[in-house]
This record gives sequence, structure tokens and C-alpha cells, in this order.
Amino acid sequence: MGRVPGWRAAAMALPLLVLAACQSTPDSRLYTLAVVPPATAAQTVRTAPQTLALGSLDLPMLIDRPQIVRRIDGNRVEALEFDRWAEPLADGLRSTLAGDLAARLPGVTVLSVAGSVVEEGTAVLAVTVLRFDADVGGRVVLDAQWTVSRAGAARKSGPSRETVEIPAAGAEPDALVRAMSQAVATFADRVAAGVRR
Repeated sequence: MGRVPGWRAAAMALPLLVLAACQSTPDSRLYTLAVVPPATAAQTVRTAPQTLALGSLDLPMLIDRPQIVRRIDGNRVEALEFDRWAEPLADGLRSTLAGDLAARLPGVTVLSVAGSVVEEGTAVLAVTVLRFDADVGGRVVLDAQWTVSRAGAARKSGPSRETVEIPAAGAEPDALVRAMSQAVATFADRVAAGVRR
């Protein structure tokens, strides 16, 4: 007789267990950065190098993760668990920056990776990202240092530091990622202007 209440409790708990098992986690939404064309047609400039290769591109550990990171305040951030990068952020940033620079430097061959051996005269761009995130209000900040050196030359330009702020159309992840793409494009505008000098 003592076993019946146990069976009754198990029978009553079974529908709750089935209901919990039927609930699934939401699907992840995957995002990529996109190349943004320049606002005006870029003109070929003779002072630009023939080849520009992207060398080191360093990201802070705070954002070097699969999830999109959003800043809550000066001391807190949140990783958006179901809003993720479709590829490692460093890879996406590298290919997007290369595309943006190619659009802004016509006549210059832009390589997304410098490789182990760089031909003499090739300009090598090194970028250290200090901050690249959005806040809950929808403002994207890209803060980065960059230098350009030429293979076979002792001279190096920089470091230069650029801080780009772009207001997003909203605080939703898709609007933030569009604003992040625009921030990379604006950064590329400034780097391209520096490379032409």
C-alpha cells in the first residue's frame, strides 16, 4: 500500500517531464560583417602601394567569442547567447576590412593575409582592436590602433589610433551588426587615407 502514493506522484510528474522535454532552446541566429561601399567613388592615387597585405589583427578577449557582445554599462557586458557570429570574429573582421580597403584603394591589390613571405615593397597593415562592441542604446564603438610597414624597408608609419562611433538603427542584434559593418567601413576610409599619404 505504501508504494501506491509513490506511483501516483510519479504518474503526476510524468506530464511535467514530457512538457519540459518538448520545450526546445531557440535556434541561434548567425551574423556576418559585410563590406560597405565607399560613399564616393575612390580615385586611383599614385602614392598608394601596389600591394597592401593585412598582417596581424588582434582582438581583445572580451569580444573574441562566438556570441555577439553588448555593453550594458561601464562595468558590465552581456554575451547574446542566441545571436552569434557565423565565423570567428577575427576572420570576419579581416575579410571585411580587406574588402572595404580594396573598394577604397582602386589599383591596389589588397591581400587579406600577409603570409609568411612578403614581397619587397608590399605594405603590411597591422591592426590592434582595443574595443569593438555596441551598447544597449545602439551605439557601436570601434577603437583600434594601426601601423603600416613596407617589406624590405626599415620605415614604419604609425601607430595611428582611430575611434569610430556609429549609431545603430536600433538595439536589436541585426541593427547592431549593420552598424558594426559601417564602423569597419569608416575605419577603412581612415586607413586608406593614411596609406595614400
